[in-house]
Amino acid sequence: MNRLVLACLLALAACAPPPKAPDREQGRLRDELAIVTALSVQETSTLRVGQWALYSVQTEGSHARLPTRIAAVAADRSGGFWIENRTLADDETVVYKLLIDKSCKPVELWAGNLTRRSDPARIFPGVDASGKPIEIPKPALADPQVKVDVDLEKVDLGMGKIYDCTRLTSRSTYPDGRHTELVTWCSPDIPFTVVHQGKPYGGVVKRRYGRHTLLLSAQGTDAIEELPLPKK
Repeated sequence: MNRLVLACLLALAACAPPPKAPDREQGRLRDELAIVTALSVQETSTLRVGQWALYSVQTEGSHARLPTRIAAVAADRSGGFWIENRTLADDETVVYKLLIDKSCKPVELWAGNLTRRSDPARIFPGVDASGKPIEIPKPALADPQVKVDVDLEKVDLGMGKIYDCTRLTSRSTYPDGRHTELVTWCSPDIPFTVVHQGKPYGGVVKRRYGRHTLLLSAQGTDAIEELPLPKK
C-alpha cells in the first residue's frame, strides 16, 4: 500500500464514528500493518513494465501470513506508470491501481475487490464520505527529531540467496511517550527502490514495524494487470 492509498483510507475513516475502547488496539495494529506494507514507487528511472515483487507479512502471535504484491503493469504516454498493489484484507483480495507520472506524482487511483468481482471504483480524483475533494498528500518535511541510521547488513531469507542490504532504521517518540522503530532492509537486486535523502538504496527485502515483519517471497519481470479499468 502506498502513501496515497493510506491517506485516502484514513480520510474516509475520519468520517466514521469514534471507535469504542476495545477497538482502539485493533485500529493501532491495522495502522501498523498499513505502514509495514507501504510499498510504493519513489523514482522511475530504473522502473520497467512487468517488474513485480511478492511479500508476506508475519505478525507476532499469529501463524497466518498475509500476502501483498506490487507490480508495474503498464506505461503511460507521459512517461509514467500504472502500479498495482494487491493485498488480502479480511479474507478478501483487494487491488489498488495507481497511475503516477514520471516524477512519481499520483494522477489517478482506483480500487477493486477481486474476491467479490466488483467493478473498479475511482478514489482519486474524487471526494470523501463528507463530499470534500480528496487531495494529494503533500510531501512530508524531514522531522529533525527522527534520526535515520544507515548500516550494511546481509539478509538470508532462506531462498538460496543472501542479499547484501542497506538497513535503514528510524525511531520516533510520540507525545504520549510511545516509541516506535521502523527498520527497512533494501537491496539493489530488488525493484521499486527506496529513496532516502535523494539516494536510492534498492527495493525492500525485509521490513519490521511494531508486531509486523514484511518479507520478500518472490520477484519477477512478467507482471500483467489484475485490475482492468473501464474503457474511457
